[in-house]
Amino acid sequence: MSDPLNRLTRLVLVDDDPSMVRLLTKIIRQSFSEGVEITSFTDPEEAKEWIETKIVDVLITDLEMPGVDGLELLRCAKQRNAFTQVLFITGNSSLGALTDALEFGATDYLLKPIDQEELVEFIRHVQQRQRRWAVALAKTIASQTASAR
Repeated sequence: MSDPLNRLTRLVLVDDDPSMVRLLTKIIRQSFSEGVEITSFTDPEEAKEWIETKIVDVLITDLEMPGVDGLELLRCAKQRNAFTQVLFITGNSSLGALTDALEFGATDYLLKPIDQEELVEFIRHVQQRQRRWAVALAKTIASQTASAR
């Protein structure tokens, strides 16, 4: 069994702009050479199909894309794993989009052009939260196992 404190953060990146996907992938890989497993998509429909069968720790997605939008990807990811952290990125912010993002459980929202430090900080916070939950779970299981003896 792998150590839950050292497992990779499963991150899915979705944007219909291939240059944005390349840029964000580069930033994330440079900042997290280890510890993050990135799966990226430029086709939101393909991303949705993938998300429907996988557990995702972090979903970073454009909010507005043709066909399947970011809100639909959020709902899909949260159905599989309620703890999925979702970061919306968009060039067009509106009050309705912000309200919907909050209502459906988005973790954060960044406007394009993306601030590299804010993106990296978001992922770091997610990883810290994962570690805290893993420690709490491991201690709880150990305590219950010990008291059952």
